[in-house]
Amino acid sequence: TDFCGPPKTIPHASLSLPDQYYVGQVLYLQCQSGYDKRLPTSGTRRCKKVDGEIIWTPLDMQCTNDSS
Repeated sequence: TDFCGPPKTIPHASLSLPDQYYVGQVLYLQCQSGYDKRLPTSGTRRCKKVDGEIIWTPLDMQCTNDSS
């Protein structure tokens, strides 16, 4: 099985991290208490193999406590 390294973290988002990340694994991110997701959001990242390279899908989710 192919494994990914740990994904980049997102400020104010929490993620329960397993010890190993494998191709096809999906991670679900949640904003911490007091923070809201700002659009556009996607709460998941997927580990996948593209042209022989193992990557995490990009995630443009932002957690903010702005009232605007």
